[in-house]
Amino acid sequence: MHMTHIRKSDLNLLPALAVLLEERSISKAADRHHLSQPAMSRVLQRLRDVFGDQLLVRTRGGYTLTGRARRLQEELSLVLPRIDSLLRGDAFDPATAEERFRLCCPDYLSRLFAPRLAERLSLAAPGSTLEIVPWHENAVEDVARGRIDAMLRPNRISPLLHSEEVLRSEMVCVMSSDHPLSQRRLTMKSYLAFPHVRVSVMTSESTMVDEQLMAAGHHRGIGLRVPYFGSAVLAVENTRLIATVPRAAAQQYMRELQVCIASPPFKFEPIRILMSWHPSTHQEPALQWFRALVREVGADLK
Repeated sequence: MHMTHIRKSDLNLLPALAVLLEERSISKAADRHHLSQPAMSRVLQRLRDVFGDQLLVRTRGGYTLTGRARRLQEELSLVLPRIDSLLRGDAFDPATAEERFRLCCPDYLSRLFAPRLAERLSLAAPGSTLEIVPWHENAVEDVARGRIDAMLRPNRISPLLHSEEVLRSEMVCVMSSDHPLSQRRLTMKSYLAFPHVRVSVMTSESTMVDEQLMAAGHHRGIGLRVPYFGSAVLAVENTRLIATVPRAAAQQYMRELQVCIASPPFKFEPIRILMSWHPSTHQEPALQWFRALVREVGADLK
């Protein structure tokens, strides 16, 4: 077996390369890799020498990746976890592990899951850290490239990822306590007579609420658009707006706001909270353990 290039190279450079390509910033990569900025600059120069490519090219807006760097980034997302698994073996001991688990989720799921995950992690794996990544439109791509270990997302399934349901929540209507409908049973006519909050987590997608209403021949007027369910609940206080959101999102704010919850006049399908991860990490012991932890929290929330 010929491994001339491996014998001539320092494999410790590969994790640094992955961070540099992800951050596209020497200072940010230095912080994440626990190096000084001059030291990370020297690492970048060594990597340029090894690969015979600039990798990161300075532009007016910062650094951009060369074509070679983009190909390397895709390969590293698959290769590095395999190398780490090869060196560690099949055993994973959370008590002695020093892992960084990265979970991407929308705001209300972060508020639900993060405290409980952090508590369990501090007890079972005190040397490891949990990083909650805000939901964004490239989350699926980031999971596929190894930038995120798992994500929580309502209803949508990507063919690129493994997915399983960890929680289910019914849809409810949230209104200000002094809303004209707050003391009345909602009918479809009264529901549609007032402006609504539309939660567009993904700007390129229609919402699940509107899809179901339109399929039944109904159309609601939109008075406010927000990117998060939590923002929708917060927005209705002292307004005539109605927010149709998962009960799991609404209940988090009930003690803080002068709002009320009502049953919708339309039978919406419940929100299914899915945990998704890349197939390449399916057998990774550390991530198997972490996903089991997420499942435990989801089970406790049911």
